[in-house]
Amino acid sequence: MKMVYKMILVFSVVALLAGFECIINCSCNLMAYPVPKRTLMLDNTKIEEPKELTLLVYMAADNDLESYAIRNLKAMERADFSRMNVLVLFDRSESYDETNENWTDTRLFEITHDNSNGSSIVSKRINCPPLGLSDNTETELDMGNYTVLKTFIEFAKSSYTANSYALIMWGHGTGWRFSSCSSRAVAIDDKSHSYMCVQELGLALKDESLSVIGFDTCFGSAFENLYELKDCTDYIVASPGLTPAAGWDYKTLLQKLSNTSFSAQEIAAIMEYASAQNNIITKASELQDLMLVIEDFSKALAQTITDEQSRRSVLDLLINAKSYCYTQYPSDLFIDVFSMAQVFSNSTDYQLQACARILAQKTSNIQTGLYLIPKTGEGVLATAHSFEYIKNDANQTQCAFIKNSSWWVPTKNGNSGSLLDKLFYWNF
Repeated sequence: MKMVYKMILVFSVVALLAGFECIINCSCNLMAYPVPKRTLMLDNTKIEEPKELTLLVYMAADNDLESYAIRNLKAMERADFSRMNVLVLFDRSESYDETNENWTDTRLFEITHDNSNGSSIVSKRINCPPLGLSDNTETELDMGNYTVLKTFIEFAKSSYTANSYALIMWGHGTGWRFSSCSSRAVAIDDKSHSYMCVQELGLALKDESLSVIGFDTCFGSAFENLYELKDCTDYIVASPGLTPAAGWDYKTLLQKLSNTSFSAQEIAAIMEYASAQNNIITKASELQDLMLVIEDFSKALAQTITDEQSRRSVLDLLINAKSYCYTQYPSDLFIDVFSMAQVFSNSTDYQLQACARILAQKTSNIQTGLYLIPKTGEGVLATAHSFEYIKNDANQTQCAFIKNSSWWVPTKNGNSGSLLDKLFYWNF
């Protein structure tokens, strides 16, 4: 009987040692060959691991850009991309394009790949309850309402989790809104007769933690626009002047993004590359410092204007510097900041010369324009600024640049000594 117990004990020890060996071998194999990432299961509920990026496109095409918007969305569908979500909030017009069943409302699409050469939209139409959108009913949204943009971003962040988020503003743009040109503005919506001003754009994007904000619009890198977004993102990608109506190369954009590490710097570089026009990357963290340098330069230049002759001389130099504007009138006129600094970098006034050289150094790799005044015709300037651009503490809708600038913007009484007061409202 004792012999039987001994045999049982021996077999148990052998079995136990074999089990340990199996566990050790399995552990070694797992260390040598990691298990690939999978969809997790919790209580039979799928939990998808987050993508690297959720890219949002705010496609405000309820205007004469409608057909270009459809082509751009189709270009996205023809891209082979992975590791990211692409969502497009698309508002169409009633007037310019009758393809794709000629729907004219606002729809939210999750972009899916299309292998065909067809022109029909195949992307998944999705529900967005916070915006009142469903996949089978028609809803018209006012894309000029900044709360629509903010709600779109917040819905995407909660429903399409990713390691980072980026936004493209698609449509018309003027950089800074001039009230007489209300037919052109950020996120223009023909049906609602509305648009989003710079200050409202800032409200929509505040605290949304976007890694990159791109502008597939004209005048996206006007300094007033950039400065409003300095705390909203890491990088801003935009053009200082006119951009082609055809839009960016979205197929290339999405495919190139798929082959990166999705860092903010790489996303910005690919957005810059995607435009046929000269897109510029601006690092948002440098904008406050640039604002202070612009203020120092503006003060130094304003103080050189002491009579009518010096006023006319400075104005002529500014008008003949590089600038950005439309070819139709009335039009906003933006002076290229780097070119302006170069004009005065050899001034005989040593204070102005020093400030101009610092400004030129700060903007040597940036193209941005500062609003001067409207043009009413070829070579003809307006006699006054819009009320919206005149510094006024009672006007709560003014953008951050106008509120914070003491030496560039004009003032209500025209006697502050700022550069634009001296150029347009001072009596010598």
